[in-house]
Amino acid sequence: MTHRPGYRRVPMTRQMIEVLRHQEERFRSKFGRDPRPEDPVFFDENADEPRPMPMDDMEREITEFLIAVNIPPEMIHAFKVTGRLVTEDNIHHLSEDEIQEWTDAVEEYRRLHPDN
Repeated sequence: MTHRPGYRRVPMTRQMIEVLRHQEERFRSKFGRDPRPEDPVFFDENADEPRPMPMDDMEREITEFLIAVNIPPEMIHAFKVTGRLVTEDNIHHLSEDEIQEWTDAVEEYRRLHPDN
């Protein structure tokens, strides 16, 4: 199997599969059909045709979810800075530079908010 530059294979966790199934149900409800390979997984709820969710909306929804499930604020900050969530399940997929970027963002939050 050949891999395209910039892409890598990541194993699916149970939670990831559940999110994808939920999105598939939402897509069917919104557009009245099954999603096709070219359709976005996270789509614009206000659009009449499938199109990707605007990035600002996606970041806002993810942030709201992270707050709702009590993710520590330094991790939410690191998500906003790096665009990724680092967990024990996915850290082995990241480069040393990506891990350092995440760690730096966590430490930045802690320096800016020493009382948390």
